[in-house]
Amino acid sequence: MVKVYNPIYDTVFKYLMEDDRAAKVLLGSILDKKIKVLSLKNNDYTIVTEDGVKIVRLDFCATIIDKKTKTEEVVTIELQKAFDEEEVVRFRKYLGRQYQDEANTIKITKKRRNKDEEYVVHKPMHIYAIYILGHGLGAGLEYSVLKGKYIFEDLDGKTVEIPKHHEFPNGFTHDLYIVQIPHLSDKPKKHVEKLLSIFDQRQVIDKNNPKFVNIDEDKDSSEDYKTLITRLYKATVDEDMRGKIEFEEEMERRFKRERYERAELTDALNEARGMITNQHNQIVEQQNQIAEQQNQLAEKDSQLAEKDNVIALSIKAFYSNGQSSEQIAALLNIPIFEVETVIKGLT
Repeated sequence: MVKVYNPIYDTVFKYLMEDDRAAKVLLGSILDKKIKVLSLKNNDYTIVTEDGVKIVRLDFCATIIDKKTKTEEVVTIELQKAFDEEEVVRFRKYLGRQYQDEANTIKITKKRRNKDEEYVVHKPMHIYAIYILGHGLGAGLEYSVLKGKYIFEDLDGKTVEIPKHHEFPNGFTHDLYIVQIPHLSDKPKKHVEKLLSIFDQRQVIDKNNPKFVNIDEDKDSSEDYKTLITRLYKATVDEDMRGKIEFEEEMERRFKRERYERAELTDALNEARGMITNQHNQIVEQQNQIAEQQNQLAEKDSQLAEKDNVIALSIKAFYSNGQSSEQIAALLNIPIFEVETVIKGLT
């Protein structure tokens, strides 16, 4: 066993991937390609999103060799590492930038037909997107590595074989590789699984302080495995790394604290909004009740007015037939002064 820094730490992970040989080994094993040339394109390794989520993002330009056809191709490799389970939108955003970035194209000089005039066209590089996740994708997807590639079908649902390097489909699609750290095998058999076992968090020495892991040097005797272990060991004995890791841990604590405080503030705001909404709803309900009562009163007033009108018409009718006030009051069962009031209005 060899005690080394945990490569899941951003600082250690970047140190590992900044080494040309180690990066070729790890990326090549995941893609199952031989990487002839590899260059790191970006410097914004760690991205902190607006809600405090950290994502490590590394972009490479690579010349890969297909192991079967031996053909070479210049491609873009996007590598992202994250532990938040809701990072899909962010991954899509960064991947979208790759499609837009003119740096991910190859300039080709062509000649116009029947002319000596030359012109330049931009041919898109194919994109290989690798995501190293600190969480699983869910039930039924408990695999250490998942690969996704484009498939074309005709109208009958039959698969259509398109040349791998065809410019049109190649420019509108990308190959997807997902590494799920929680599902790494404890007894890896495949070469890529053995290499990825350096990220296995079951090797952490102290769960309360996951800075160090014990990695089995004899798990794989290949030069690729030794390359990764050697690079991690160099990181561990590098005097500057300790300070960088401690800084990362402090920043991680700060990020978590800020996210917690932000979550508390959001909950408080949501609670306040809920109270205001409830109060508003209560006021609206009271206003509706008042409006309903006013409608009921208006309806009663209308009914009373209609009743008074009927009584007045009846009094007029009885009076015109020669009935006295006393007789009319007795017939209608109303006070005599009401009868007299209507009769006075007639004279």
